[in-house]
Amino acid sequence: MKGAFVWMSLLLMWVQAAFGTSLRSMELRHVASHLTVVVTHREKPIAGIEVRVVRERSGDPVFSRTTDEKGTVVIDGLTAGRYFLTASYEEFDAAKEWLEVVAVPNSKTKKRFDFQWADWSYQTRRVAGTLTGLVPGTTGHPLMDIIHPIATVYSGVAITLKNAFSDDERHTISDSSGAFLIDDLPDGIYILTIAGGMKSLYGEPNVTRQVIDVIRSATSDSLPLQLKDTGSGVEFELADK
Repeated sequence: MKGAFVWMSLLLMWVQAAFGTSLRSMELRHVASHLTVVVTHREKPIAGIEVRVVRERSGDPVFSRTTDEKGTVVIDGLTAGRYFLTASYEEFDAAKEWLEVVAVPNSKTKKRFDFQWADWSYQTRRVAGTLTGLVPGTTGHPLMDIIHPIATVYSGVAITLKNAFSDDERHTISDSSGAFLIDDLPDGIYILTIAGGMKSLYGEPNVTRQVIDVIRSATSDSLPLQLKDTGSGVEFELADK
């Protein structure tokens, strides 16, 4: 019975990965031609986030600018019509909105969007952790190997940590126990990149990219990362997430 439950769970994860994101719909929002966009990270304004506006049908960009030190961009002069508004940095999206610029605004017409960039980021006092996961068992029967996987560690994996808004970049490789450490970091926002391509229960993993906040006051001081099927690919996530 337990084996059947595990098998059904794996099947459901595969279905979610294949169809989950395509079933989401976006709400069309009516906006004025003069629009203010404010981007924050954990309630603080963040500069350098790219805000873009493209036409709905043609995909032609009509506006592109990065947020200032107040996390703000002002979009002006959009003609009536439908557009997509995105706010992103380093391929991490703050948001994507479907807009219709109206010729005659009313009380319900939006004049401002507030976006949060990477508020799901990991917070830690230092960048140290382990890379673990599951691989198929060794029974010799494909189905039983999936139902009874084996825990493993990933050694020799290339890891890069880059300050999100500067040229500071560090490199390391996980050791024989799957552990890694990048020490002596100033507080800041970083992007952690972990190479893919290793063997796993869920198939070949993608390259993992996560936003990390290094903060001396954070309660966590380690990143136990486990290879998982996230629904949009096989990537490393916090083991307890």
